[in-house]
Amino acid sequence: MTDATKTCFVIMPFREKTDVDGKLIDFDRIYDKLIRSAVEGQPMRDAGGPLLKCVRCDEIDQAGWVHRQMISHIMDDAVAVVDLSTLNPNVFYELGVRHALRQGVTVLLRREGTKTPFNLQGFKCISYDPDAPDSVAAAGVKIAQYIANGLSGQVLDSLVHEVLKERHLVTAPPERVHPDKAQLFRLRNASKKRIGILTGDLRHVTDIDIWVNSENTNMQMARFYDRSGSAVIRYFGAKRRAGQVIEDTIAHELAAAMGAATSVPPGTVLVTTAGELTQSNRVKRIFHAAAVQGQPGVGYKSVPDVEACISEALRTADSPEYAHEKPRSILFPLMGTGTGGADPRDTIKRLIETAINYFEQKPSSVISTVYFLAYTDHQRDFCLGALAQAKVDRLPDNSR
Repeated sequence: MTDATKTCFVIMPFREKTDVDGKLIDFDRIYDKLIRSAVEGQPMRDAGGPLLKCVRCDEIDQAGWVHRQMISHIMDDAVAVVDLSTLNPNVFYELGVRHALRQGVTVLLRREGTKTPFNLQGFKCISYDPDAPDSVAAAGVKIAQYIANGLSGQVLDSLVHEVLKERHLVTAPPERVHPDKAQLFRLRNASKKRIGILTGDLRHVTDIDIWVNSENTNMQMARFYDRSGSAVIRYFGAKRRAGQVIEDTIAHELAAAMGAATSVPPGTVLVTTAGELTQSNRVKRIFHAAAVQGQPGVGYKSVPDVEACISEALRTADSPEYAHEKPRSILFPLMGTGTGGADPRDTIKRLIETAINYFEQKPSSVISTVYFLAYTDHQRDFCLGALAQAKVDRLPDNSR
């Protein structure tokens, strides 16, 4: 996986299913040999498209939260590929959600001969014959070309957004923001302390002594390719050879810190080294904060007082155990606002207020700057809105 990799969410049936004409189709084979091959393979490279990784609903394994994760993918992923061959109601529902949430890029497929419903007949749909290799190959080329052209031209392939655009209504979901210089704010009641807002991808952050990892109360890190800070920290903190993990450094250290325990109280902070991130990003320590809690059949939700993770992490940084490392800066994710499901505006305000209160109560803290990382434009704006109401003054660029 590289910095430029985008995600393509695939909406289609699984395994073998019969279409409306009674013809049996192996959709797992279509997924691997047609869709994934086109999106991740040579056809996309030939079309001049970006690096893409396919994800299908059955590859989401967070128990109890499959539907929530599915909607997140439908909303957030740059591309969606939708196979209409069985005229499946679930597929139509997910396509409708996609068209409501994203203006593009959404690619429609169907088996040759499939009669699409009236409401979809005006949409371009790529046909394929699952029994004809040449047809599958040709369809793959068309998929790749459509995606490459759509991403480069910001295609609008949703009638919903076409109408909304005509009426000049704001429809854009949160957009990922690019890395930028930190916006720094000086505390009025602790003038040597700073709050900083960073934007963009965690992987681009360097020279901050401590990274806080928003973790569950079981302290089970995310899989390498999940879309989360935990996954980024685990993968890039691990020892790798040719892109493959050969030593899962941080996850193993966290498991050792847990010992025989299977969970920790909400707000607990456990400490590990930063693994390979020390060399690549100049990080000294990873603080793992128990910010979300799992419930069987429900999934993960933000712990009630998620801001307690802020004060606990700062207390840990101030403990004598780490004084010799001289930590001066710490980076927090916007804990609880992702899969934790908390209201982002209110939660971000509480996180920032807690950091400010800690500095005001302990101006002697070894930490001089607390950073918060905003991944989207909405998160950035919520951070800046919270700081506009706080007792801080923004520093001009040339004073940083």
